[in-house]
Amino acid sequence: MTDSAPRRRARQERSIRTERAILEAAGEVFDQYGYAAATLSMIMERAKSGEGVTKGALYHHFESKLDLARVILERQVPMSTLPPQSSKVQEAIDTSFGFVYLLQTDPLARAGARLSTDGGLPPEIDGQSTFNAWAEHGVNLLTQARDREQMLPNVTPREAAETIVGSFIGIQLTSQAIDDRESLPRRVSTLWQLILPGIAVPGLLPGLDFAPDRLSRVGGLNLPATKPHSEPTP
Repeated sequence: MTDSAPRRRARQERSIRTERAILEAAGEVFDQYGYAAATLSMIMERAKSGEGVTKGALYHHFESKLDLARVILERQVPMSTLPPQSSKVQEAIDTSFGFVYLLQTDPLARAGARLSTDGGLPPEIDGQSTFNAWAEHGVNLLTQARDREQMLPNVTPREAAETIVGSFIGIQLTSQAIDDRESLPRRVSTLWQLILPGIAVPGLLPGLDFAPDRLSRVGGLNLPATKPHSEPTP
């Protein structure tokens, strides 16, 4: 007897939910322990406690711990989730606060940040992919800013973007170690306060909004739906 369309659809939706539950569990474990110390047993326990995922379901969707880490890095934050701004420097600022939001709420973003700086990754996984993607996005925005004469003429978009992304990574690691990223919005706001006079033309500075609660004033947000980050189980 052939499955009806509603039954197939229900099965597909259940499969998507299961895959997401496994990825979120893996994200929480990778974020807490790093790649080398994380085990499939830890991920399985975390997934079972949330969605009742079976071991068979885990291996149906993912072949190994390496496969899970690779998928998490491949599914990092899309760059087009925030509305464009006439000031491309402001758009770069907004992008950084969008990522702050995800680091505080999304296990996959948190895991991606941890894995991209994890020296224990096997050679089969490109841990630099997240850094490179964000740097390229920054280069694109700052190149547009330069073309619109919003940046100082002596600033190179690539050098500025790579410096900003590298600084952001260091700041989020510091915030993670000190207070589980609770202070990250304030720290990123301070980063922009220090960096902007060195890259943006003086006339642009008074109109730039880099306060810690910047996202509350951005209209048309299209950030991915997430669930609050859960505390690690003892």
